[in-house]
Amino acid sequence: MSTTARRRHRGGHGEEHENSERWLLTYADMITLLLALFVVLFAMSSISVKKFLEFKLGLTQTFNPSAVNLPGGNGLLSAPTIAGPNGASTSPSQGTSSAAAANQRQLQAIADQIQRLLVARHLEAYANVSVGLSSVVVQILADRVFFRTDSASLGHVGGEVVDAIATVVRPKPNRIEVQGYTDNQPITGGPFASNWELSAARAANVTNRLNVVDGIRATRLSATGYSDTHPAAPNTSPANQAKNRRIDVVILGTGLP
Repeated sequence: MSTTARRRHRGGHGEEHENSERWLLTYADMITLLLALFVVLFAMSSISVKKFLEFKLGLTQTFNPSAVNLPGGNGLLSAPTIAGPNGASTSPSQGTSSAAAANQRQLQAIADQIQRLLVARHLEAYANVSVGLSSVVVQILADRVFFRTDSASLGHVGGEVVDAIATVVRPKPNRIEVQGYTDNQPITGGPFASNWELSAARAANVTNRLNVVDGIRATRLSATGYSDTHPAAPNTSPANQAKNRRIDVVILGTGLP
């Protein structure tokens, strides 16, 4: 074989060997892409708050640079904020949560003060104090504070209970609803033709005492008669019926309209 033929022969083997290993480049590229994909997936599964905020700010400035300075504008991916007492920015949910917590603390403080005053004046047996999410309810048992079962006139003890409540709430801004309730027994005789009239008259008399005697402004007060429509217990026994003959003094939270 000539020298030229041998070179041609060797050159042909070299090209064949080189072409047979090109798949390694494709395989290496695929492995690199898979590695990059897994890195991205891992980064997405553990979000850095700091990096996310930087990313959000970058998007806002890129797509809408003026959104931050617009009056009332929230910008891209940004939540509306409310300025706190020291100029600090808080979200609506934080503001609502703080207001609700403050309202609950105020109601609890009112309930505690009323309970302590009732105990100090030996009146705790005539009223029950409870705290809800939006109000304090002082439940006064009608049979113990009114002159008679079918009477709307407050007795001496009833006046003392109402005065104790007023002592606590007078300096506060809370609105007060006085609600009258009865049992389901129909009224026979007396000045009232129905339980509606009796419950309304009792609520009105308690409200009048809070205003005239105890000095609470009339604009803070309201009176409603509910008759037997909202029983505190089933009217199945004399004891339960006595629970339903009641006056509820409802002290509303200051966050309510």
